[in-house]
Amino acid sequence: MYSGKDYNLKEVAIKIGLILSVPAIISIIILTILKALGNTNVDDSFVFIIFQVIAYATFLSLSKRFRCFTSGMLNLKVDIKQTVIYVFTGLVLFSISSLLLLGFGIGSDESQRENLNLDQLSQALNFQNIIMTVAIIVVIPFYEELLFRGLLFTTIYNKYGFAWSIIISSLIFGFLHSDLFVLTTIYGFVFNYIFLKTKSLIPGIMLHMIWNALVVLL
Repeated sequence: MYSGKDYNLKEVAIKIGLILSVPAIISIIILTILKALGNTNVDDSFVFIIFQVIAYATFLSLSKRFRCFTSGMLNLKVDIKQTVIYVFTGLVLFSISSLLLLGFGIGSDESQRENLNLDQLSQALNFQNIIMTVAIIVVIPFYEELLFRGLLFTTIYNKYGFAWSIIISSLIFGFLHSDLFVLTTIYGFVFNYIFLKTKSLIPGIMLHMIWNALVVLL
């Protein structure tokens, strides 16, 4: 899938581990300090998402190797008709999966809305809510596709082939979303399949952004 200098699994594990764990640790420290000072106006989810975005941006800006590794996968010359079909099909599959899991009482997008207090984003137009909305709809989907499809899936695919790459990377994607494990594992399968068929990250990024927008705004 990629003919340049490959990453190995250890490098990928370290990079993704740091990108996800560092903002979580910093967020906990900052929130602890703010609460100790009596400041309760800052939302926990807002602080975490801000540092997550900072971690993604820092990694992308500092890692020339990663930019070169993923540049070909951000091929803008994708088949528009094919992209529309994959995005629409993905939205249908996501909707059905979310509704089914919600019916079975398993973590769904509705529980994600509650955990991240997403309902408040449409209730008040302020700086914090605008930043969170932009981050969830635009920034995080872009970086997650770069990391989980562009880096993780591709690395496993180059070493172990299709079956293991789509299974392992989907499970890891689900695991890293904790309480939404089942749902995001299903999403991971869909994202991975689209990336594999199109050889581009663009359709998956578009699907990811549209779905996040629906979860946040509807």
